[in-house]
Amino acid sequence: MASADQILRQALSKYRYADISRRDVTNAMTHFKDLRPDHDLFIFNDGNRKELLHLDGTIPVTYKGSIYNIPICVWIMDTHPYKPPMVFVKPTSTMQIKTGRHVDSNGKVDLPYLHDWRFPQSDLLGLIQILAIVFGEEPPVYSKQSQMTQSSSPNSYPGTGKYPGVSRQCIDPETTFNPFAAHAPIHGQGYNLNIFFQTMERFELDDIMNTLIEHGVDCVETFCSMTESDFKEMGLNIGQRRKCILAAEHIKNYGLNG
Repeated sequence: MASADQILRQALSKYRYADISRRDVTNAMTHFKDLRPDHDLFIFNDGNRKELLHLDGTIPVTYKGSIYNIPICVWIMDTHPYKPPMVFVKPTSTMQIKTGRHVDSNGKVDLPYLHDWRFPQSDLLGLIQILAIVFGEEPPVYSKQSQMTQSSSPNSYPGTGKYPGVSRQCIDPETTFNPFAAHAPIHGQGYNLNIFFQTMERFELDDIMNTLIEHGVDCVETFCSMTESDFKEMGLNIGQRRKCILAAEHIKNYGLNG
């Protein structure tokens, strides 16, 4: 897997102001460590295509006294920082975009800060800090409504006694906001938790399942939405964190709906 530096170097190789862009992006990533660089083709409304750098990940947002991690994607224009980036909210399969003053039905974010963008007064760090404030006032996503699935036992998953703390009922029915709250369990409706267990065993992580469960990670969706920072907060070492991330990617890519 390419490092962030390698991705930045490759993605910015055709940018007009590569050095300035790199400093601006790196500064934002230093303060918001869950944002990671990547590059891909962006198709504009007029049909034009450009390969652009983008930052993907979550930013912490305080809403009614609790911290939530809101998923975003920030596309960096090839004339950055003299042209504003494009920002999108990227909900997971359990989430739905909440349209409002600043977010449309496609998740595109519109802010005065973007309209008034002027470098060097405007930069990525300032933009993301404002996003955190705006999203705290008006959350851009919410949980999809789904019927609760009751397990046969409140503290066990049917068919396995290996992980006694796991429950199929993974969310408070009164919760109406998004499931990106730090370590908040996510509803497992429609998902096969056996895949969770099998994958953990495959990556030799079944010995740390109880650690995950103690932190509220008792659903496939919760596990897949976790970031490297989340694993680090649990006290897992580098090797364990890396295996957890690979396991989560495996579930998302091959077995989430199995």
